[in-house]
Amino acid sequence: MKKFSGGFRLVPAILLTLAALACSPLGGAARPKVTLAPIALGGGLTTLDVCQAVPQAAVEAVMGRKLVAPPTRYADPDFMGNGCKYDAGKDSSGTAYFGYVELTPASAYKSQPLSESVAVSGVGQTAYFTNGADARQLWVKVNDQVAFEVAFGDQPNEAGATALAKAMVAAMQ
Repeated sequence: MKKFSGGFRLVPAILLTLAALACSPLGGAARPKVTLAPIALGGGLTTLDVCQAVPQAAVEAVMGRKLVAPPTRYADPDFMGNGCKYDAGKDSSGTAYFGYVELTPASAYKSQPLSESVAVSGVGQTAYFTNGADARQLWVKVNDQVAFEVAFGDQPNEAGATALAKAMVAAMQ
């Protein structure tokens, strides 16, 4: 039986490689860095252009995909808010990649069905993930007047939603 004498020198190299993989996007859920321009809330929720406040480049960064169409602004009469839809198309298996961001009154934050909800710390006053009708949603209460949701589907992206939500809270004035 032949004895291998270089084993102890390989251990540090293997450990460094494993550590690098764990910290890389391939080895774990990397949280993208997102910064946004200041978002002024003074004019009211329905007058703010969410597509301008949360631009295409920021959403592409958190999704890790290019959008196939320009962001689309929409009004939500149910929650008295407004939002922006982002479409990144489908992959070869037919999985759709989309997202949306919607500003709402704080009352909408409290009225969501809490399907498989999980509290999230460090984002706004309070925050939680819940299963929405079409996507995993992150709901954030900014203050007593304003809340918002960030959602990504068909592929849930909690790390991306959290990064975008933190950037939004930081940008809100």
